[in-house]
Amino acid sequence: MRLNDYGLHVREAGAEIGQASGLKMCYAALTKGTAALALELMIAAERMGLLDALAGEWEMSQADRYAGFQMGLPWVPTKARRWTGEMEEIAKTFGDAGLRPKIFEGAAEMYRLVGTTALADETLETFDRERTLQQVIELLAKA
Repeated sequence: MRLNDYGLHVREAGAEIGQASGLKMCYAALTKGTAALALELMIAAERMGLLDALAGEWEMSQADRYAGFQMGLPWVPTKARRWTGEMEEIAKTFGDAGLRPKIFEGAAEMYRLVGTTALADETLETFDRERTLQQVIELLAKA
């Protein structure tokens, strides 16, 4: 906590060793797990010829969430290879907690698929910031 005096923002997660890691696992499970789920269902919709219809539904009923997807998901392939391992770690952590790890094993598989594409060869500095979410999904759906 003394590091706060030097400009590093540190928050206490608990008194037991490992609680900070557990917090990181839970937080990443939501953020990165949600991204994996969103990519997978949009790829499925594209492969079924339903991506435009799904986008229309979201624009009508989930406008804020869809706007977040449009802004945040196009760059996710640049992180997919690294996030594969993180999803595997989350699956193990949740399994050790007596939960079902398969949700995050599936997320790891989604990121593994995304990681096989040319989009994953890009970096945050080199990816095409003009590429739309729809274009990203169209490219991923061909994988």
